[in-house]
Amino acid sequence: MNTYVYVKSIYKDLLVLAAKSGHSVYENELNKLSNLKSIRESNSSHISIQQIFRTHWPAFKELYGHKLRPSIVDNVEKMIDCKDLSKGHLFYECPSCDQYLLTGLSCHSRFCASCGHKYRDQRSIEIQKKLLKVPHRHFVFSVPFDLRPFFWKCRDLFDCLFHSVNQALHFSIQQSKADQLRDYRLGFVAFLHTSGRALNPHPHLHVLLAEALIDRNGHQKHLYFFPFERLRKAFMFIFLKNANHILKVNASKSLYREFNILRTKIIKQYKDGFYTYGPKVKEYSKFYNSKKIADYIARYASHPPIAESNILSLNEENGHVTWRYTPHEDKDHPVTVNEHAFKFIAKLIRHIHDKGFHQLRYYGFYANKSDRIKGKPKLLSSSAISLLRSKLKWRIMLLNAFKYDVLLCSCGSKMVLNLDLSYLPMMHRRYISDA
Repeated sequence: MNTYVYVKSIYKDLLVLAAKSGHSVYENELNKLSNLKSIRESNSSHISIQQIFRTHWPAFKELYGHKLRPSIVDNVEKMIDCKDLSKGHLFYECPSCDQYLLTGLSCHSRFCASCGHKYRDQRSIEIQKKLLKVPHRHFVFSVPFDLRPFFWKCRDLFDCLFHSVNQALHFSIQQSKADQLRDYRLGFVAFLHTSGRALNPHPHLHVLLAEALIDRNGHQKHLYFFPFERLRKAFMFIFLKNANHILKVNASKSLYREFNILRTKIIKQYKDGFYTYGPKVKEYSKFYNSKKIADYIARYASHPPIAESNILSLNEENGHVTWRYTPHEDKDHPVTVNEHAFKFIAKLIRHIHDKGFHQLRYYGFYANKSDRIKGKPKLLSSSAISLLRSKLKWRIMLLNAFKYDVLLCSCGSKMVLNLDLSYLPMMHRRYISDA
């Protein structure tokens, strides 16, 4: 049955009341009711990450809890409780009739697919607020397959990857002695992504780099040539050197010994350096728009490693999850995976970082402590940034996404927040301001 027809058949009274208030109120109420969670679930085979974890997390935690890092438990259990009315809610009431609305509190976890959309938009705006009004280029830095497991055995290597890319980029820019005295710096934003499409460990950095250099006095000059051969080799040797130091200090002797044996093999095998992607000027028109690149990078910071649209089914009898992914090398033939929910959960949670770890970082003249871009033309004006931020309100985001105003009552009045009837175990201002 068509969703709208189904809604009309069970919510006749509300729709009749809305129709009396005008066509716009009727359309709003119809869209609102059609997007109720119970309606969506009854008319769709959609399986959410929250649903899988709510079902299988207690048993998984009981079995493997001694191996779980505190940040994993914290993020997962926040996500499970997201929008759970028993954990806290806001109460909205209509001033003209007896209707009301309860809305659960968001968990604000980056592991939550529901909260991720707003986090993505927030990150994208913060990136764009920094960017100068110059062309930007998108780079990707990755390490060989054999090195990837070391990141999960010694998580300090994630920081090492950031530092190594920063050093390699500045080292690869050949400068005259005069330029070196003026201390020219690059400006870029780097984001860490740790998974491949198959949910496999694949740590790599996405970098949004300005085609400009700025010296200590604020003088700016254009930069369009990047020596990729020099950059690839510099990235490899700098990372291996830094990783060697990190593992020597923080890892076991056996892991350090294993890395050193592998390092010698890798230097011989990768004579051209590690993989570094950076399209030529004529090839990167689709990434030339800095806003698009900012959205592209921020998208990775805002959701679990898999999109929920790729989760096909959850078998309650045997506890198996069926999901799919599209390989880079063969985009016309998606791969379907059927595995136990415990294995699926383990693949997801290993990509949760420790508390305080920053996946998104600013370097060079984009660093927070730098004042080199003060007064220079920005990609977006302060008024444009304010406008974008105003669209991140809970009510406006729902209106843009689902085409209904959540606070418009079926009688035509606007519902208002009643804090006395709301349940806020921990009073946070953001819960109120988001409304």
